[in-house]
Amino acid sequence: MQTEKFKPIKNTHLAVYPPDGRVHVSAPEYLTENDVRSYIVSKWDWINRQREVIAATPRQTKRHYISGESHYLFGTRYYLKVEEITTGQSVIETRGTTMFMRLNKVPNRRAFMQDFYRTRLKQVIEGLLEKWTSLLSITDYNWQIKSMKTQWGSCTRKSRTLLFNLELARVPKECIEYVVVHELTHLAVPNHNKLFEILMTQRLPRWREIRQQLGEFIASEWNG
Repeated sequence: MQTEKFKPIKNTHLAVYPPDGRVHVSAPEYLTENDVRSYIVSKWDWINRQREVIAATPRQTKRHYISGESHYLFGTRYYLKVEEITTGQSVIETRGTTMFMRLNKVPNRRAFMQDFYRTRLKQVIEGLLEKWTSLLSITDYNWQIKSMKTQWGSCTRKSRTLLFNLELARVPKECIEYVVVHELTHLAVPNHNKLFEILMTQRLPRWREIRQQLGEFIASEWNG
């Protein structure tokens, strides 16, 4: 599977995404579809290597939100225990290695879990944004948490809007920090060029190592 997007950018960017090895190309607006196809063909060996890595990386199977499943929160694995209750509010809480989901007439367990993830992730991202926008003297920006299929985060420079994938609630907090710093850096540098890499290294010296950790994390399945 392949998707293409033409943007007002200088360089062509190629990515291969889990879980199915989908190829995504962002290309300058002056290129044609034939140009993009030729570029993909020239990178085919690299694409196949990336797909092999993705295929070899263990991922969580589809979740049904029943007792006995494993679920991740900020990189920690919990075993889910679901309890139906008739009084009191529905709630999700963790204790030890167990994640308790107590449900009082909740029709959609997945949506309820996502609400829980969204609340917890919002708290973490708010703290990280407060830290890094203060360090970088950034004041003019907006941000949201959104379910995203192909990206951990994105930055729209024109509106200065940052988007963060809800799936980040599953991964270690240092990986979340990497994504926050990555998107804040895009407010200054739109592309992944040398200047971008220099700024990332200044701000987060281990960013390449953390990026690899994020890509290999077992719970990092889109639409998990």
